[in-house]
Amino acid sequence: MSYETRPLASEKIVEKINAKDQEDPSFREFLKNQGMKDDQIPIKEWGLNELMLAALFFNPKIEIAKKEWGIAKDQESIAAIKPSSSVGLDLGQESNHIDKSGKGRGINFSTLFETANKAKIREEKALNQTLIKRLELRKLAWDIKTELTSTYLLYQKSLLNIQAIRSEVKMQNDIVNMLKKRKMAGIASSSELDLSQLELNKNIQKLNDEQIQIVELRAKLGKITGLTPEKFNLLTLAPLNTDTFINEFDLILNNESSRNKLNNLGIYNRIDLRIALAQYALAESKLKLQIAEQYPDITFSPAYLYDYGASKWILGLSTLIPSVSKNKALINEAKKISDIEVLSIEKLQTSILNDIQKLSDNYQTNHATVKKGIEDNRSILAIESGLDRKFNNGEIDRLEFTKEKLKNMQFKQKLYENKVALVQSGFDFESILQYPIIQQTQIVTNEK
Repeated sequence: MSYETRPLASEKIVEKINAKDQEDPSFREFLKNQGMKDDQIPIKEWGLNELMLAALFFNPKIEIAKKEWGIAKDQESIAAIKPSSSVGLDLGQESNHIDKSGKGRGINFSTLFETANKAKIREEKALNQTLIKRLELRKLAWDIKTELTSTYLLYQKSLLNIQAIRSEVKMQNDIVNMLKKRKMAGIASSSELDLSQLELNKNIQKLNDEQIQIVELRAKLGKITGLTPEKFNLLTLAPLNTDTFINEFDLILNNESSRNKLNNLGIYNRIDLRIALAQYALAESKLKLQIAEQYPDITFSPAYLYDYGASKWILGLSTLIPSVSKNKALINEAKKISDIEVLSIEKLQTSILNDIQKLSDNYQTNHATVKKGIEDNRSILAIESGLDRKFNNGEIDRLEFTKEKLKNMQFKQKLYENKVALVQSGFDFESILQYPIIQQTQIVTNEK
């Protein structure tokens, strides 16, 4: 094998980035490997699962992690290779004119014999390193999913906020105009008009902030998925059905038996916990190797010499005498590293239990808030029906009618925000467990 230069050209990198597209045949094949049917491709509406699949395929962090995993697998092959042997040829000539032999020839060969199963221990160490890289790839996928979910929920909330605030601004503008007319007629005070104008201005500013935020959130979604803004803006994002998510999460998180299973899942099967266990196994492999290093390796070096009719066979044995004090220090160091890994596992499991309890309490609090909001919303619907009747019968004027409508709209907006917060609590549970607990989020069945 010879070295071939691979110059890095910025233009080609930019071309590669711009070439990322949902129409890419490789991406279509990837989607099919994940269980999508031909009639589902190309994707028409992009929800959380579809965006996650795009991130798994296009996000450069995933590609880097895969390369690192591949390097670790190469190290397995390297670890299995035996130590190198050597072969040599000796030629010589004497000039003392006493011995008629004159010229001499010889060949020698040396090979290293490793003691204490060092080769097997190196293979075990390499296998543990590969497992760590594989698990780190899966952990990275979950980290991306967590960030994607949080950003997607914020985007959907911001989208609805913009719609609601626009309606509020329209109503507040109507209220201000009515108050201006009443002030001119002498039946409304300046303070009431100024207060309404102030609320209108605040909502206009809030609308501007939301519009800026939604652009930033969409750009962030594109960055997470690994697509350029130009390509990502072509995607139609699916609306968020909060009620469907809430119902699915409730079936699991409001069930005591299911919660106990989730607790066990968190403290025994979480990916970063499995990484910690693999790191402990790696530390133990290093300890084994240090203990094995106490036993010196032996070099066998047979040789054959020929000198004008006389031949000699030689068998050489040599070894390096290890330093006892150095070996002892290295073994003690490896033991301490292994002990640290054990303590890290204990620390992580304790943290997981505390996080699960905190998230469980948070979910129940958000659930109670949403439940109360839904009950209040039923009352508001009845009130709105009565308002319409009173306004049509002339019992209340347009100003009072519009003010009450505005209050009800603000309450509905708050209820939606609380529902999104409840859905986020459910996804926080998935993130802490690093496991999909509802049907809608169970994707990525093929690790390839």
